[in-house]
Amino acid sequence: MSFRDDWPKMPDGTDFNGQQLLALVRNGASPFRQAWDVNLLIREIEENLGTQVIDIPFVYSGSNNYGFHFKLSNQPDIVARLARGDVNMPDYDGFPLLVQIPEVKFEAAVYELLRSEPNILASHLLYYRIPQQYSGPKLDRPRDITGRRLLVFERTEGENNVWRHLSSEKQAHLLAQSAGIRASLFNFQLPLDFAAVWLRERLFEQKPKSLPVPVAPTREFCVALFTAKIEATIGNIGDMIGWEEDNNTVGPIAAAAKQQLLHLIPHILPEGDQTCLYRLVLDHGDFGVHNMSITMDADDRLLVTSVYDWETGCIVPALLSDPLMAVTVDLEVDENAAPSISRVPDDATPSDRDEYMTWATEYVTVRYPIQTPFSAETDN
Repeated sequence: MSFRDDWPKMPDGTDFNGQQLLALVRNGASPFRQAWDVNLLIREIEENLGTQVIDIPFVYSGSNNYGFHFKLSNQPDIVARLARGDVNMPDYDGFPLLVQIPEVKFEAAVYELLRSEPNILASHLLYYRIPQQYSGPKLDRPRDITGRRLLVFERTEGENNVWRHLSSEKQAHLLAQSAGIRASLFNFQLPLDFAAVWLRERLFEQKPKSLPVPVAPTREFCVALFTAKIEATIGNIGDMIGWEEDNNTVGPIAAAAKQQLLHLIPHILPEGDQTCLYRLVLDHGDFGVHNMSITMDADDRLLVTSVYDWETGCIVPALLSDPLMAVTVDLEVDENAAPSISRVPDDATPSDRDEYMTWATEYVTVRYPIQTPFSAETDN
């Protein structure tokens, strides 16, 4: 089974270094030639942006996507994000088309929504295309790129793999900027019509087929949302539970737990329709230095220039918004809204843990210019 391409090799067996791709393609030596034709990507870029590709300085390798840096004849540089998995591959085992299509459309809608929000720094999307799946048996590896999702962005200056190379002072400065960006996103007034279209769609599986009440920034909606999510996750006795391939069904214990959870919901949600608790918030879903472009300005000061990869984003009531930021560990808050860390390496020393907690404190309390719903509730 396959869900993505392997990173290409050069004729000598070494990994492709990501450089001089256009020259390699024109000389018939594309490292991708065994998997797909780079000329098709070049042609799609040129036709849809009204330009000519004059160079491909670098190709980045992500876990699910390639990132192609293009220089163009008549406009600023761009980055094309092309999926490493093709839905037309034989034995394709990645995200199915019915998952990918709304995911791409949601991400495109987010970029459009945030385009005029300078403090959130969402990348500027120029063009996108959803993957298309061929009918019939998939016997041979496709030579085209029709089955790969594609998003094309304006390129901003900077790289994402800088954290480990920064001094403590520059790390603190980056955390302060990141906290400001995350606060701006939390404080962004999400249009209700956007939430109405996308909230249910962006719930994690298992999700209800519909919501019992209209989407609204109220406690009533939050209770209905929690209830619908539990009922979708735990059906009736004998129904499937979890993932289909696990072959598990709801038994008496799960059914009893479901009833207890449904009874609990109205008792754990604060009364009233406080805006600080129940307004609807857009969360990035994978906020961290790995999804930021970071550069230095003329005065050698660190500068975040864009935040990208919003495909895991979701819409939640404010009391569920997650301030987590990923660096080498995850910086987050505990149940008392105090700085905390997770995803800590098993071999982390006490000194390492102290450093990680310093980062979390810098991000969450020292510089984070927002109030959590819980701190606001306490202040009242």
